[in-house]
Amino acid sequence: MDRNLSRRERKKRETRQRLMEAALRLFREHGYADTTVEQIAEAADVAKSTFFNYFETKEAILPALAEWRLQQLEEALLPERGAPASPVERIKLALCLVAEDPLLDPLLAQRLFAAVMHQRQKDARPGRALTNLLAEQVRQAQVTGEIRADLDPIYLSGITRALFFQQMLMWHHGYRPAPLPEILHGTVDLLLDGIAGPKWRKS
Repeated sequence: MDRNLSRRERKKRETRQRLMEAALRLFREHGYADTTVEQIAEAADVAKSTFFNYFETKEAILPALAEWRLQQLEEALLPERGAPASPVERIKLALCLVAEDPLLDPLLAQRLFAAVMHQRQKDARPGRALTNLLAEQVRQAQVTGEIRADLDPIYLSGITRALFFQQMLMWHHGYRPAPLPEILHGTVDLLLDGIAGPKWRKS
């Protein structure tokens, strides 16, 4: 925490953080629709009016949650925090962590997208943020030689993200031929290897 912040500013940050943590836990346990502002405030040990000092509505907390979870994901991908040394393996880890996030619950994800669009916070759009995060891992993989250096990182990360959400859609619709982490790892491997394999040009 920044020591240059005043005591009041630190307290405001702490209260905002408690509200987000309480909201995410309650959304996970009870669902978005069945969680009230009163419950979030009570779980965060603040008055209901305090909630509205930080967020105009219950819906308004969703973009803040997405930004917070993205920061946590970025930290989880740091090798010094125990993430794999291989950038490609970090891409696989990122997809698995996102898949486990309660914000990716289909109903909550729809609410999140609507909230972001309503507030016109395009930079906070989860899909775009995930693309940028993956693009950074692609760049690092290009430096290490794991991915071709002549390809656009944003383009590759966009393809990866699209495949990820397609797999999640199939998963939520009941198509589960293997454990989800195995499916996601296999999706990245398939993207890297190609569906025909390295010898297809010679055939």
